[in-house]
Amino acid sequence: MPEMNFEGIATWVSGVECELTVKGKKIATVSPPPAFGGKEGYCAPEDIFAAALASCMNTLFLLIAKNSNLGLQKLETKADVKMSIEGLEKLIFTNVHFKMNVKLEKDEEHERKKAEKVHQMAQKICPLRQSWGENVPISFELTFQ
Repeated sequence: MPEMNFEGIATWVSGVECELTVKGKKIATVSPPPAFGGKEGYCAPEDIFAAALASCMNTLFLLIAKNSNLGLQKLETKADVKMSIEGLEKLIFTNVHFKMNVKLEKDEEHERKKAEKVHQMAQKICPLRQSWGENVPISFELTFQ
């Protein structure tokens, strides 16, 4: 498969706020956390990063679930991203935890086992894990409704 390219644009608005644009659509206005001089009430770029990671895991799970004939009623993934802050010159992501909540069409033991297998496959092919390796701990959790 050929290399894929993804692009996002941040355009300065005022102060330290930027507008984010993806594929020509404005998706959000971001500001650093207030601790870094940003305004209260805005998403921080790191919030957008966490949401993007969560959507990546959701997409992987959905693709694998479809190929596995796993029927879903609901799927929600939360990405909790930790960052170590040692001043503006050293900001490091230190941990990512994915919590995935699934509601199956048929809540049966066989389907739960299939969902767990799909979850394991998604963990294995997670682009974040493959890119960062073991430098940043990445953990996964699956719960059922």
